[in-house]
Amino acid sequence: MENRARLKMMTEFRDLVINYFENSTLNMMNGYYIEERQAREVRAAINLILQQRYKMIRLAGIKTAAASSPSVVIGGNCQNIDLILNIFNLGRNEISPNSAIDYIERAIDVYKSNRLPSFIRTINPFFWVTVFLNHLSRRKKKTS
Repeated sequence: MENRARLKMMTEFRDLVINYFENSTLNMMNGYYIEERQAREVRAAINLILQQRYKMIRLAGIKTAAASSPSVVIGGNCQNIDLILNIFNLGRNEISPNSAIDYIERAIDVYKSNRLPSFIRTINPFFWVTVFLNHLSRRKKKTS
């Protein structure tokens, strides 16, 4: 169940991100996006779910940082930037939005390919015993 819900949420997130960039134009002078009305609405929706979706991407085992090196002419130094958490700053770092979308799609693929193992875990009693024992051990550590 959880896997299916995450897959659906990640797919909706990807669609929002694509919608945002389709309704925005990069201003090459300053690296900011010029947003149409629909892009502004979608941006607000993305901001409300961004942290949660970022956690889902990380739980899928996808690292979302990339090296960014703005032009040396303007004094740019190479730095790591998280493409999901900084999704609205990609233009300022001269990174294509497709790079962020690629990470989102990789997470979607992980959740898609994990459907059968997820179902098997759900009906496997040993999995639930392990979850319960881990929960107990965490509670014991917190009370100590």
